[in-house]
Amino acid sequence: MKKVLGLSLALLLLAAGCSNGNASEGEDGAVKIGALHPLSGGLANEGQEMRDAIRLAVEEVNAAGGIQSLDGAKVELIEADSEGIAEKGVSETQRLDREGVAGVVGAYTSGVTLPATQEAEKARIPFVVDIASADEVTERNFKYTFRLQPSSTAMAENFLDYIDFLNNELDEPIQTIALVHEDSVFGSSIAKIIKEQAPSKNLDVTTVLPHAASAADLSSTINKLKSSKPDAIIATTYLRDGTLLTEGLKEAGVTPKALIGVANGAFSNAKFITEETDLNQYVLDVNYSINTNSDLAKEAQDAYSEKFNKNLGPNGAYSYMSTKVLIDAIERAGSTDREEIRKALAETKMEEHILPQGTIEFDEKGQNVNAQAVLNQIMDGESHIVYPEEYKSADFAVPAQ
Repeated sequence: MKKVLGLSLALLLLAAGCSNGNASEGEDGAVKIGALHPLSGGLANEGQEMRDAIRLAVEEVNAAGGIQSLDGAKVELIEADSEGIAEKGVSETQRLDREGVAGVVGAYTSGVTLPATQEAEKARIPFVVDIASADEVTERNFKYTFRLQPSSTAMAENFLDYIDFLNNELDEPIQTIALVHEDSVFGSSIAKIIKEQAPSKNLDVTTVLPHAASAADLSSTINKLKSSKPDAIIATTYLRDGTLLTEGLKEAGVTPKALIGVANGAFSNAKFITEETDLNQYVLDVNYSINTNSDLAKEAQDAYSEKFNKNLGPNGAYSYMSTKVLIDAIERAGSTDREEIRKALAETKMEEHILPQGTIEFDEKGQNVNAQAVLNQIMDGESHIVYPEEYKSADFAVPAQ
């Protein structure tokens, strides 16, 4: 009877795809890695941009001879679609485990990333978070989660740090602000931090206006902004609602001293930057970005543009680098054992990259310690870093009133 029970349990574990800590080989001994993003649904534009950047990173590694420490093994990409839904993100992480991936890159939204990384932790899968800002992502004592982008707290604090620069540049200083944000953990957490810390910069938060990212209409928000007349509107949105916001502000004739995104999924989006030039001139965004002064970044941008006939935005840049970080760890581990890859990720010190920061390295929580948001400004269909000086690609332009 014990033998029957033991066999049944073994079969159940196999069917469930339970991990033994090792990745399985793909075709011709390839090393499999997973990519989890919203490839369909309301966030498909962003997810597909990120997936394409990962495809480019994988192709570059394979073209350069694959993983040398594993006898030139090629990297095989296994793509997964979360649809922007938490439950789907979990089930797709489970599928990637069954596929035998050596690690995963993902997952864009905090609402998907939080449960997906929890599932990856259970399965002992190294998970490199390209985009997902919620502080909690790296505050759970997980061993297998590593995040490249700055956290919500870091980006909110970067915004407050840059207020002094803006007030020195503007004709009249910003004193009152309105917070407009999508209402998931992503937008809510950033708005909460700004509201709490605004008094330290002598900023008066006159109103806080949450909305659903899927909202089809923001007229109520626009009307409240028009009546409250804040010096600056601080917005944390995704692409769709961010576009609605800027359209609504223009139609209503609302012209604050500055429209500033914080981790804004629209204002940092390549599609919004290049295609919405009637809406976005001089819009600011405190966000993760690309170091456009870097020759390596220019090479990546050119390769991406040539291959996909679109621009490489900040989202894609972080997916590209997250993939390079994961593959670099596999190279240094010289193994597909997930624990060895995790150890290699923890020891990462990548100096050559395309991000506006110092060395990519992780603290004991898995957070990229040098990650920072920079102050970007859209001008004539291009996004430029205007501050800090070290990464500046253009001078700040005072927004037209």
